[in-house]
Amino acid sequence: MTQVLQTVVRDRRLHPAIGPPCPARAPPRALLNPGAPLKIGSVAAGTPRLSLGRESGTALSRRYTRRETVCVDLADWEATEQALGGVGPVDLLVNNAAVAFLQPFLEVTKEAYDMSFNVNLRAVIQVSQIVARGLIARGAPGVIVNVSSQASQRGLTNHSVYCSTKGALDILTKVMAVELGPHKIRVNAVNPTVVMTPMGQATWSDPQKAKAMLDRIPLGRFAEMENVVDTILFLLSDHSSMTTGSTVPVDGGFLAT
Repeated sequence: MTQVLQTVVRDRRLHPAIGPPCPARAPPRALLNPGAPLKIGSVAAGTPRLSLGRESGTALSRRYTRRETVCVDLADWEATEQALGGVGPVDLLVNNAAVAFLQPFLEVTKEAYDMSFNVNLRAVIQVSQIVARGLIARGAPGVIVNVSSQASQRGLTNHSVYCSTKGALDILTKVMAVELGPHKIRVNAVNPTVVMTPMGQATWSDPQKAKAMLDRIPLGRFAEMENVVDTILFLLSDHSSMTTGSTVPVDGGFLAT
């Protein structure tokens, strides 16, 4: 069972605190004040590439007693609507749930296509709608950060569906920024290169495959989680108060080549 994290934050005051590890490596620092509740939802899919069950959510709750975890299949629209209906108020949202099925174009399956778009794109729309509606109802400003990928702007072998979902996520980010801007809600995306998470390690563990990618990165290395987290923190903070509708590379120069 694949399960990855979706993070929503209550409390606009940001304080980087080290958080627990997770398979999809959602930002390892909690993007919030230590006393603010952390809401985490998980998404299940039919591949053993990653593993995070209810036990991990329970462990997280025990470690951070003032945090709240919510386990829900983000590919299930009705279940997500029900689970998140009582969550809030939420000021900051990081959409970082994702799945990746690596298949040659001629072998792409309906199951991989449906799950990828349900999780990587549709869930972003649904969760963002819930959060944005709450912000608008309260007349409160807010920030949404979508975790995209360099794969949104480059063709990668065996990544046809994944690249498609991330390309769609980039343009969705811009449309959200246009429509939500008048409500004082900023929306941006971060576009990392390969990040050394369990998903990244599983996908890029082949030295020959990794070398081909590293040769295209001017800085000559893959990203660490902290590189992505620091960018997310900036986009969530008032230091980026004039930034919306942007896709921010965290790629060591890959997209410049």
